[in-house]
Amino acid sequence: MALKPEPTAPFHSVQYALRVLETISRHADGVTDAQIARETGLPAAHLTQLLSMLRREGYAQQLADGAYVVGESLLLLGSGADRSRALCDKLQRTLDQLRDSVGAAVYISRYIDGEVKILHYADGPLAPKVNE
Repeated sequence: MALKPEPTAPFHSVQYALRVLETISRHADGVTDAQIARETGLPAAHLTQLLSMLRREGYAQQLADGAYVVGESLLLLGSGADRSRALCDKLQRTLDQLRDSVGAAVYISRYIDGEVKILHYADGPLAPKVNE
């Protein structure tokens, strides 16, 4: 006789997180924690901890007015133009950080048909790009 698995806290936590993310994604202009609580039925104590974790992991972002919007990590899981834009933005931020840490312009290039093509780069006033 097979026993039914008991529901466990981790599964409930995942369900709660998904409910919160679904609610945030339905409100493109942002949604308050009070509205999230109303729509998900989650108690305030659980919601506060969950929103904190989702912000820390980049799945949700809190705006200056306190409203929540979809974060970069969630966009990267999606598809289409939002995902492409999020990937490009993340790549550019990474290149900018690398440029600042090494003090020189940085490049991502590819060798295509006998030529080196520069695909992405980061330069700046203190780290000018080189002449090709």
